[in-house]
Amino acid sequence: KSRRIHRGLFRSNNGTLINADLNGAYQIMKKVFPNVFSEGIEGVGLHPIRVNIA
Repeated sequence: KSRRIHRGLFRSNNGTLINADLNGAYQIMKKVFPNVFSEGIEGVGLHPIRVNIA
């Protein structure tokens, strides 16, 4: 089952669309700092919004 929607866009298990670059950065953070989110992610900007420019 492929979770890739198209280039640069993935769908999470709960159906949320995630930019591939943000997903990669998050995975690297979890690998380098395993306990980085152990106390939650309050105040952390992990919920970007889409902005259409045109």
